[in-house]
Amino acid sequence: MKISRLSILCLTLLLSTLFAEDRPKIFHRPSQKYYYNQFDRVTCIVDPGQLRIKAVNIYIKENPKKKVFTEYAMYNDNGVYTFQIIPEMTEADSFIYFITAEFSNFSLLAFPENEPKVNPLSVPIVQMERAVITVNTNEVEKIFCDLGRNIKNVKSVTIFTKYGAANQFNPVIMKYTKERYQYTVVPPSADISELSYYIIVEYNDFSILMYPSADFENNPDYRILNGRRM
Repeated sequence: MKISRLSILCLTLLLSTLFAEDRPKIFHRPSQKYYYNQFDRVTCIVDPGQLRIKAVNIYIKENPKKKVFTEYAMYNDNGVYTFQIIPEMTEADSFIYFITAEFSNFSLLAFPENEPKVNPLSVPIVQMERAVITVNTNEVEKIFCDLGRNIKNVKSVTIFTKYGAANQFNPVIMKYTKERYQYTVVPPSADISELSYYIIVEYNDFSILMYPSADFENNPDYRILNGRRM
C-alpha cells in the first residue's frame, strides 16, 4: 500500500506532538508585585516528563545594575518548589530572577526558556506599606482563617506576624484544624501587647489572596475570627 506524502506529514506531526508532551516543563506564575523590605515566596511546579529531577534552582540578580546572578536552591514542598524571599532581597525597584531545573540526563531547562540571563523575569517592588491588622495580645489568643467551600483548592495559608516594634514580619504556616486554619498568638508580656499581621492564601493554581484586602472581604465564604483570651 502506498502511503501519501500527506499521511506521512500527519504521522510526523502526531509523533512530534506525542514527543512534545513528554518534554520536561516548568510551570510558574510570576507575582504581579512584591512589597519593599518584606518576606514573600516564589513557587513553581516541574513536570520532568520521562526524566528524573536532580535539582531546581532560582537565580536572582540582587543588584539590577550588575550582570551577576546568585544561585539558590528551591525547596521541594510536596511537589511544589518554593523559595523564601527575605526582606533584604526586596530593597530595589524590582525583583529580577529566572528558574532552572536539572534532570537525570544532565539536561537543563529554564524559565523563561529563551536566554534567561538576558531576558529574566522582573517583578516590580512597590514602596507602599502593606495593609495589616493589629490586635491586642492581652485580648486575642488565636487567629482563625475560615475559607468555607474554597478550602479544597488551598495549598497553604501563611500568617506574617510582627510583635511590638519589631522591624520585620516573620512568616508562620497556619495549622489546618477542624476545617479552618489557625495561629496561636504569643502570650502577652510587659513589653509586648500588640500584634500586627497579614495573611497570604496560596492556591493550587499558584494564585494568591491577601488579607486584609477588598477581594478577601467581599467574598462571603471568607472570614477571619479572633479567639478571645478567657
